[in-house]
Amino acid sequence: MVRRPARPLGPIVTLLVALPIVAVGAGGVARAQDARELQAKEACLGGHPDKGIELLAQLYAETNDPTYIYNQGRCFEQNGRATDAVTRFREYLRKAQNLAPDEKTDLQKRIDDLEAQTRPAVTVSPAPATAGPVAVTTAPPAAEATGPSAHAYKVAGVVAGGVGVAAVAFGVVMGLRARSLSNEVTNDAVDPNGGTFSQSKYNDGRSAERYEIIGYSVGAAALIGGGALYFWGAVHDQERAGSPALSAWFAPGDARIALRVRF
Repeated sequence: MVRRPARPLGPIVTLLVALPIVAVGAGGVARAQDARELQAKEACLGGHPDKGIELLAQLYAETNDPTYIYNQGRCFEQNGRATDAVTRFREYLRKAQNLAPDEKTDLQKRIDDLEAQTRPAVTVSPAPATAGPVAVTTAPPAAEATGPSAHAYKVAGVVAGGVGVAAVAFGVVMGLRARSLSNEVTNDAVDPNGGTFSQSKYNDGRSAERYEIIGYSVGAAALIGGGALYFWGAVHDQERAGSPALSAWFAPGDARIALRVRF
């Protein structure tokens, strides 16, 4: 008989030894994953959402399981960060392809509720309890002039007018003095008893003529400016007196609005 050579046992023994090692390694990875899930849950519930979100992001990067994205949304929601929670829930809807219709409906309702929390509150005033007519009259506030008020324009106009009158009066006095000195110079020069020319009177007369012109010029300008200022103030008074007022009258089954202008 021919003896068959013995079959080597090395590969078989190696395989039997390797299998428990692989099983132990997979179990270690699972336990590490479970530990990080627990840490993430504790961080979210303990008021440390950033830490929990980071752990969940690591788990999703390793497994591509969109459940970790959903858990990120829940972590944000538990810590009052509605806007961030909505972002993660929408990402979960996009990543999770095999969701049942009722799951999608429930998640969309959760998103709608969170978005409602971020909208500003609208306060509605209750209607008055009385059923009688209600009259409302609204008038715009008096126009606030950026410059002087109407009264100030009028006062300035009166003051300017007074200055104008005084200047004109000064011009009249200077004019009379200039004529008087001119007559004196002329009479002195033609005096039959030996006329003389007075240079000082002549100079005084010329000065009086200049003051006369200045008085008339300043007086005219002041009178014109004062009249314009007073007129402008009067126009402001008329505009204020003619401001419109909006009147509204409400009663059950009847509502009327009227625009009223006061003159």
